[in-house]
Amino acid sequence: MIYPSVLERKYNEYIPFVKKVSERVKSTLVNFCESKGYAFTSRIKSVESLAEKIETGRFKKWLDLDDLFACTVIIPTLSHEEEVIQFCKNVFEITRIVKRGQNKKAPDTFKFDSTRIYARIKKTEVINLSLNIENELSIYNIIFEIQIKSAFEHAWSVSTHDLVYKSSEIDWKRLRLAAQIKANVEQLDTLILAFEQTSDIILESNDADIKIKRKLAVEINKLFQNGKIPDELQPKDMNRFCDNLYRLAVVAKKENEIPAIIEKIKKEISSTSSKKIPRSISLFQYLFAILIRNKIIEIPIKDYHCHITEELTTLYPDIQIDNDSIFVYTEESEDR
Repeated sequence: MIYPSVLERKYNEYIPFVKKVSERVKSTLVNFCESKGYAFTSRIKSVESLAEKIETGRFKKWLDLDDLFACTVIIPTLSHEEEVIQFCKNVFEITRIVKRGQNKKAPDTFKFDSTRIYARIKKTEVINLSLNIENELSIYNIIFEIQIKSAFEHAWSVSTHDLVYKSSEIDWKRLRLAAQIKANVEQLDTLILAFEQTSDIILESNDADIKIKRKLAVEINKLFQNGKIPDELQPKDMNRFCDNLYRLAVVAKKENEIPAIIEKIKKEISSTSSKKIPRSISLFQYLFAILIRNKIIEIPIKDYHCHITEELTTLYPDIQIDNDSIFVYTEESEDR
């Protein structure tokens, strides 16, 4: 691609400052995203792409260009968007925000509409006194763009952009298909936002496994709510916890005895003072010990590696099992 030499000179003059901006912005946003579990991408605009942007006729002067550096914060659902906006307001100097749905759009039109934040790096008081803020060759005068996309939006964008917009052909069918996919993306985002309300109208299947796991979750949650189990033993993920407990019963060939297992767990925990429930082992290990000591489950269990630790055997020395049937933390040679 051929572009004017004046553009190349200006771009080369500016690019060291843009790189500095990108480093500072990325340092701030990557730390934020990692703390929240969000994904992050960024890019510096190429001179070719910049030439095409200027030729749209939408920009009057160089300082109006607002995405020499641009980045994207990718959030799980749109309900997280306001948190990102607020963070950016706190750490950057915002010039303007274009929120999704803010621009006029017909109801039967489906196109890019993510929230965009345009900002500069904040100047401290010391910098304000020592820096000529009118000097355009400054990292504090460069506007950058932060897009906020849902995971579904990001997937649509990266999977269709090159197929549609970097093709040598202008194809109505390609553009139509991209819009149809975007419509599906909007529907998915809407369903996630209204997940609780929407799930209420789903016709339930009579799945025996799910009913058992649900019963496990209900009863264990009751024990927490009633103060029978200390809060610090709360599993990170109750679904995964109940899956693990159910799998233990299945591999031990006790799946038909799960109602009795639940009652035994409830009875033993309810008759034990909360202060006497051990804090040095996980809740799963504690329930495992209850089932073993009451001979509901017998070990070893074929093709099952028990999570037995020193803390568990110190509390319950009668639980003994050979190393082949436990999860091993140490690296051991298989050639022994």
